[in-house]
Amino acid sequence: GGVILFVIRFLNSLNKQGHLVYCLESRRWTWDLEKIKSERVSEDFVVHTTLQMNSLPKLVQIGFMSAACLGSNFNASILGKTIEDEEFDVCSFLEIGKDGGYIEESGLGSFSWTHDQIQQAAYNLILPTQRESFHYHLGRRLLKNSANCDMNGDFLFMIVENMNRGTDLKLNRDEMTQLARLNLQAGNEAMSTSGFHSAAKYLQQGINLLSKDSWIHEYDLTIQLYDAALDTYYTAGQFSNFEVAVKQPLTHAICFEDKLNSYHHLVRFLTASGRSEEALETCLSVLKKLGEEIAPNADIKSLLAEASCVKQMIRNSSIDDMLDLPKLKDSHKIAKISFLSTAIRCSFEMNQVLFAIIICRMVKLSLQHGLHSISADAFSLYGALLTCPIISDFDESYEMGRLALRAIDTLDAFMMKQQVFLFFYGSIAHCKDPLQASAPKLLEGYEAAFALGDMESVTAHLQLYAGVAVWGCGEKLTKAEEIVRIHAKRMLQHKQVVSCKNILIHLQQATELIGLHEDVYSTFLNISEEEFFRQEMNCRGAHTMKLILHTCRMYLAVMRGNMELAAREYESNGAEYQGGIRFIGTITRVFLAGLVGFFIARKQTSDVEKWIHVGVRSMDTMKSWTEDSSWNYEHRLFLLEAEYYFFKGDKHEHLASAKYKQSIAAAKKHKFKNDEGLAAQKAAVFHRHYNRKKEALTNFQHAKACYESWGAEGLVKEIEITIASLSQ
Repeated sequence: GGVILFVIRFLNSLNKQGHLVYCLESRRWTWDLEKIKSERVSEDFVVHTTLQMNSLPKLVQIGFMSAACLGSNFNASILGKTIEDEEFDVCSFLEIGKDGGYIEESGLGSFSWTHDQIQQAAYNLILPTQRESFHYHLGRRLLKNSANCDMNGDFLFMIVENMNRGTDLKLNRDEMTQLARLNLQAGNEAMSTSGFHSAAKYLQQGINLLSKDSWIHEYDLTIQLYDAALDTYYTAGQFSNFEVAVKQPLTHAICFEDKLNSYHHLVRFLTASGRSEEALETCLSVLKKLGEEIAPNADIKSLLAEASCVKQMIRNSSIDDMLDLPKLKDSHKIAKISFLSTAIRCSFEMNQVLFAIIICRMVKLSLQHGLHSISADAFSLYGALLTCPIISDFDESYEMGRLALRAIDTLDAFMMKQQVFLFFYGSIAHCKDPLQASAPKLLEGYEAAFALGDMESVTAHLQLYAGVAVWGCGEKLTKAEEIVRIHAKRMLQHKQVVSCKNILIHLQQATELIGLHEDVYSTFLNISEEEFFRQEMNCRGAHTMKLILHTCRMYLAVMRGNMELAAREYESNGAEYQGGIRFIGTITRVFLAGLVGFFIARKQTSDVEKWIHVGVRSMDTMKSWTEDSSWNYEHRLFLLEAEYYFFKGDKHEHLASAKYKQSIAAAKKHKFKNDEGLAAQKAAVFHRHYNRKKEALTNFQHAKACYESWGAEGLVKEIEITIASLSQ
């Protein structure tokens, strides 16, 4: 494109100088070769075009220089705002630019350069020594000639970008303060549209413009810049900048309340960095200063007392009654519920009892003192808490979840949407609703969280989606793998390495089920799967990651029929974990533990009672869940009962056979293709044990068909080997 433009523009210049003209009489082109040879021609198109522009009137050149600073596209009205003392006439300039082939109109007063090299040529009209000054004063003129209502979006960025080019000039204190304030405005604008890296650039520039005594003379501007910058640095994964910046407000802020945002971001940073214990200590210290003391060694008894108090408060209150409560206006109480919300994140990882107590405190504060947007989150958290075995109440859990969803609209709590979706669709909804319906809602919550830069919630949504897609609803594996892979890359691009690791565990599981021979840890992190496993097992804390890792490995072992390996995974982590919120991981661990328990009890002569206890406890838990949602749990209960009767021996053979059939039928009816295949596979093993070769072969073929439909080609290949062996 540049070569063609060069030729066209050179021929045009020869025509204008009379060296190359079209003769009407002879109807042919004529030229003066000697004069053409004498022309000074640059080998560089940009240089050549700049020389041509230099021959134009000075005011037209000013128009070109100003337009070049506005970007590859510019608006005539904005160009007009760069004029000072009638330097040039915009309409005349635009006509000259169009006639010369430099610019073209793209509609509605908008123009673009016909080539990026032409824009560069126009920009080169500005002497290098004058460029900083030209940019700065152009930005100043745009600012001066604009109303406040214009100061947003691309126009704001244009002003700030140009003025920032002049920061090396000798600006006075007022000019630097004004520019710092504009960078704050631009940073907040960029954050509102998820432009995290651009926002970080603006906010860092704003901080650089602050004077050494800004904490004294420009306190409000300084605290606002640091608060916004910490949020942006964390979201953009600029952790080195974060660690430097966070010290400033914690050291110089006048009062404790002005340090709360910094503490909030510090806790997020510590949690994301795998320093959850330090994060929790910080949270408890801040809450104590806010008058909300929580004992770090609180026990189950303390939790039950807190939960009982909340239960009394909401007794006989309808959803409408609670939504009609007054709004929370006390600034100290608002600070308290805000930091309780912050404490939720790290306490979940480190101390489940404290996590539950903090939830109860958030709900109590909302009901006693008034509703805040965070109350929507509190209600969803409390609903999730009610799925725990020690205080289980699935009806009330579902009602609190519905309350939280309605509160998003009633309280204008759209900033809490991602949190409410996380706990409602991650743990509450499947108490009553089909599990399959949660998958798209978790992705919706993920996008809402990403738009806000809430990276912890982003990770949690994606983890739950992966769990529901693979373990829970039997969604097409290739679709789930593609979605998880895309977003794992997205997390790594934002330098959220710890979060990415959590996602990669699910991705590795999906690739193995699909039959892809890929070590995703090597692909994304340049370490082997064995090295990744060793690092995470030796890592202090990271309880959730370890639990996910063991659950995925246990699931793969069960699906492949390697129950001995599954048992070792179970024993290495106590992986049934029946005591927490009923997330999809909890459901999966309970189910897998039951299958492992009955299998090992049937195969071993020692520790039979131990393994039977594991199996029966899982079966009883699944039975209680089935009472509330037969759709989600009935087929798994039937399979556990089938395995139990298989363990019981020959006298219960007919019961086991009937339960296998019920499990297959229920999984098929409720569209759990993965579990239908597993039930058929287990039934085949059962029939083969009793030397019923035909029935075993039929069930293995059924399992293969289910796995093919699910997209688990890795399992298909393994089961084909079994079928071939059985067919001989």
